[in-house]
Amino acid sequence: MSTEMIQARRSQLKFYRDVELYRKVEDGDFVLYKKAGMTLQDMRIHEEMHPSELYIKQGDKIRGIQEAQKGFNNILKADVKSGNPEKVKETVVTIVEETLTEPRAGSLEGVSDTVGILVSDYSKNADVVKNLIDLSYTDYSTILHSINVMAFALGYAFFLNLSQAEAKVLGLSALLHDVGKTKINVDILTAPRKLTDEEFREMKNHTTVGYNILRKCKFTDRDISLSALEHHEKLDGSGYPNNKTKINQTAQIIGIIDCYEALTNDDRPYRKSMEAFSTLNQIIGEDVKSGKFSKDIYSAFVRSLGKMQN
Repeated sequence: MSTEMIQARRSQLKFYRDVELYRKVEDGDFVLYKKAGMTLQDMRIHEEMHPSELYIKQGDKIRGIQEAQKGFNNILKADVKSGNPEKVKETVVTIVEETLTEPRAGSLEGVSDTVGILVSDYSKNADVVKNLIDLSYTDYSTILHSINVMAFALGYAFFLNLSQAEAKVLGLSALLHDVGKTKINVDILTAPRKLTDEEFREMKNHTTVGYNILRKCKFTDRDISLSALEHHEKLDGSGYPNNKTKINQTAQIIGIIDCYEALTNDDRPYRKSMEAFSTLNQIIGEDVKSGKFSKDIYSAFVRSLGKMQN
């Protein structure tokens, strides 16, 4: 039975209801600690009044993530209503972190509700999205980058007065555009230097890997998986992975926002950030002039940034 068991994530313990918890005994066997249909009390978890290591069945891993996502999404709703931007961003980061422990069909769909909460509450409080961008975190990561790109994308969607359904698709596409990086060597992702040609080839694979992960999920809109595949493509055919010139529109939007966020974030490990105006004009603006990016999307994004800063 031991080969079927994995250690439960402490952060998820209080959300397990249908997932059974087991403890390991001296002879190496596992015995039931919490049966399905009940949860551990918060006090028991807070005071560590339980074995230091608890286990779940391997087959329950996705169900456990789904239960945790529902629990954290309920916390997110409360955080948004409380008007505490730090808590909102902290909870969004936690949800994405928990989801990406097992980035595949059955778990990734859970962040659809997360984006839905943000889209719904933006209509009541426009600062919800702005605060996601403005609040920085100590450790820059793929997760923080993806959340920031999502926030910029939602700001863009609301600037264009897209419907809530359209905004949700754009937000999900942005949040999951780099999901393929979960399968890339972490040393490459965090290298404080320019990548070698071989390392860059591996890095570029994140687009195809992400697409293959997302197309197996039960998302109804194909834009989400295509954005993972095509957000590094360029209209002049100079992008990757397929040197395409006909690129999904949502992927084009994500491509510009992805580039902007990556260049302007303060916490990149291998270089200092660029000033926003310089980035828009000297880097992205020049790429627009040379035909790499859409002029219309670029113009709308610039205007959406202006609105978010007001």
